[in-house]
Amino acid sequence: MDEKKLIIGMPAGSLADPNRGGNLVTLLKMAGFPTKGYDQGGPTIFPLHTFLIGWDGRPQEFGTQLDLGEIDLAIAGDDWILERTLELQLEYNKTCTMKRILPLNRGTVRLVIIYNPADGVDKTFQEWFKNLLETKHLITMVAEMPYIALNWFQNKCKELGYSEKFKNYSIQKFKTPPKINSGIVIYETWGKTEAKVYQRSVDLGLEITQSGSAIRNYGLQIGDEVMKSESAVYIRADIKDFPEKYELARMFLINLYGAMHAERRILL
Repeated sequence: MDEKKLIIGMPAGSLADPNRGGNLVTLLKMAGFPTKGYDQGGPTIFPLHTFLIGWDGRPQEFGTQLDLGEIDLAIAGDDWILERTLELQLEYNKTCTMKRILPLNRGTVRLVIIYNPADGVDKTFQEWFKNLLETKHLITMVAEMPYIALNWFQNKCKELGYSEKFKNYSIQKFKTPPKINSGIVIYETWGKTEAKVYQRSVDLGLEITQSGSAIRNYGLQIGDEVMKSESAVYIRADIKDFPEKYELARMFLINLYGAMHAERRILL
């Protein structure tokens, strides 16, 4: 690890597209940190600042990389950071220590629970869900973020008094045979969550949405909102143990903060 340089997790995907993702490329440029290669799939370099190192990756991975100290700072969605935090907690009994430093006011989405109202036309979601818990021993769910889905499910079961009945869980790929006979099976998927709920392949799903239009198009209902998520800057918890990295991170964040709050001002 180079203690004189700041390693920044640069998220691949929509955030790297200058025409999508709230235009992160332009924000970095306005902050004084223009990138080269980032919007073309990498490798990302900061041509004006050799002390900044771009680490191209998926925001899904940045949570664990921050916790391990492989990267110093990362731009990622709150949802993916929470997903990795819960995975480490539930599967490895490990607490993540990274810190959320700066929200970027872009990439906002909602994580919601979706279900097919045809399965309970005259019921509220609470009534429909309680009936599901009462009548079934094995419930199936689909989600791109299975550990957030599991956390929601377990909390809901606790609230309604069904924790013991559904204490077992299995997270597996869609649609492999269930590994358990009772509890909750959450199938990890790579999208089109709505279609799987619509086709009744599963009982309910956790969907990532902005407008909810796809959910409505499938005739599905939103039963609960799990969280709101946006892109933010996260930092490793022990950054102060590396004085030079800490000062570089401080400089980077101050400039990013200034550019972000000047974005919609006329004189920028």
